[in-house]
Amino acid sequence: MEDQEQRATIGELFAPDAVITFPGVQFEGADAPADYLEWAAPRYEWVAKNRERWRETGSTAVSIGTLYGVDGAGERFEDVRYVDVYEVKDGRISRLDVWNDLAVEGISEA
Repeated sequence: MEDQEQRATIGELFAPDAVITFPGVQFEGADAPADYLEWAAPRYEWVAKNRERWRETGSTAVSIGTLYGVDGAGERFEDVRYVDVYEVKDGRISRLDVWNDLAVEGISEA
């Protein structure tokens, strides 16, 4: 699936009352996925993950690894730590909490 297709369908993964939290910012409700993408757009040309660990317990899933990509200024970055915690309800993401070291590494602001 192309990146644009993924962006167009990201809302299908989230519950209508979803909460998405990144360092320094939170998005809520049906527009949370689109609002997140709009917020992220000037910060990164693209970003991807090396998932090192994935754990599931009941309705919670945790992904731990590193990020790599190109920031909004065109600079490459890699080996930036992240932790994502997903809460799933009725087959859709109801909450996503993201922690990462992008600000610590000077790649983006907190």
